[in-house]
Amino acid sequence: MQKTAVIFGLALSTLVGALLLAPRMKAPDPPKPTPPRPTPTAHSPITELVYADDTLEVTARLDRGYVDARSTEPLWMDVAIKATGVQTHAPLTAILVVDRSGSMAGDKIDGARMAAERFVNGLREGDQLGVITFGTDVTTELALTAIDGASRARALRVVRNIEEGGGTNIDGGMVAARRMLDGADLMGRVARVVLVSDGRPTEGDRRESTLAGHAASLREHGITTSTLGLGLDYNEDLMERMAVDGGGRYHYLRQVNQLAKILDDELQQGAAVIASGTKVFLRADGVLDVQDAPGARLSRGGSQVSIDVGDLAAGEERHVLVKLRPNGAGDQLDFPAPEVTYRKAGQSAPALLAHRADPFRVFSTVDLAQLDASRRDDVRVRVLQVEASLAMTESMQDYAKGDAANARRKLAEKKAELGAFAAKTKSRVLAAEADNFDVVMQAVAAAPAPASESAQNMIKEQKARAFTLRR
Repeated sequence: MQKTAVIFGLALSTLVGALLLAPRMKAPDPPKPTPPRPTPTAHSPITELVYADDTLEVTARLDRGYVDARSTEPLWMDVAIKATGVQTHAPLTAILVVDRSGSMAGDKIDGARMAAERFVNGLREGDQLGVITFGTDVTTELALTAIDGASRARALRVVRNIEEGGGTNIDGGMVAARRMLDGADLMGRVARVVLVSDGRPTEGDRRESTLAGHAASLREHGITTSTLGLGLDYNEDLMERMAVDGGGRYHYLRQVNQLAKILDDELQQGAAVIASGTKVFLRADGVLDVQDAPGARLSRGGSQVSIDVGDLAAGEERHVLVKLRPNGAGDQLDFPAPEVTYRKAGQSAPALLAHRADPFRVFSTVDLAQLDASRRDDVRVRVLQVEASLAMTESMQDYAKGDAANARRKLAEKKAELGAFAAKTKSRVLAAEADNFDVVMQAVAAAPAPASESAQNMIKEQKARAFTLRR
């Protein structure tokens, strides 16, 4: 027994000794902390902020990081909003408001019938459709109806039998659209009114402010208005303003055979919307004044300014250009990035996208070399694009009034500015815009009468192009 205990004790001590004398495994080094992402110093301008969620990505950029302490030159902000989320096919509620006045007789009304028929066939089951026509009077051809097999057949019969006659009562057509949508359950739906007309209003309230007000009122309830001007006789300034105030799109159609494609585009864009009622909010809290957002509808409320962006389809990108005036005291101006609100497809509650990290940072200086070195060419290109679109619109308005000399002067001035900056920055976008100005200058110099067919086509075409560039 004692012998066994001795042997066991020797074995145990040998094992312990072996363990003590064996080389020890080196403990792994603790993980090195990830170095923090470099952040701008307190003395570095911050001129670009990028932020996103699962639906939208926002890139907000300033045109420079320094402002001249002795100058009133505006500070420009370009806000690019891209719909990066997955397309979900929210149900669509569409109201077609179609001109059937006497001037639509012939090819126009035939084309309108065929385009409306194609639109009806493109709707999905569960979408909703209403059809309103106007001449001197207004007719609800189809009350707001959910699309299924039977109602689609009924809608097709309605649009195939639209008959022309009478004046042009755009006011009555838009009022009827508003009434049709009053009380409609639009929760989780994409809703839009599409107005088609070939003429100037001759019946009802013909004031531009009233007609644009109808579109603005619909927009306040989450309903966009797109306008389609057909031919050469309609008022393009009215149709554009209605589209801007209605948060929709404006189209110029020279030929009636373009109508089906444009209605198709409206239908497809509506079906692909993933962010509706999109708005940009900026705080004017003493550091900055928001002066303008060219080409967009801007609203002020207290210290906040909101800019309507409209509905965004999957993959679509919109730009909002904002003109700011720095007015803060001191050498450094810090101000937050704009906030973006919208409704996700199929949802009624608004979503908020905001940047929570560093603010924009701009410094005041009297060193013009430092200021010029901080200028961003990419934002300046965008500013020049928008300014060129406004100059083109003004030039075409002058030309339409018979003032060809003033139109040529404005075109020449803007062409020179575009060409100079295009040469400096190698910008193909601005070079193409300068070329377009040159073509229009030559057309105006040829001096066709403003009321001629060629002049009216050019005026409407260039104004529609300018509208698109501002978006």
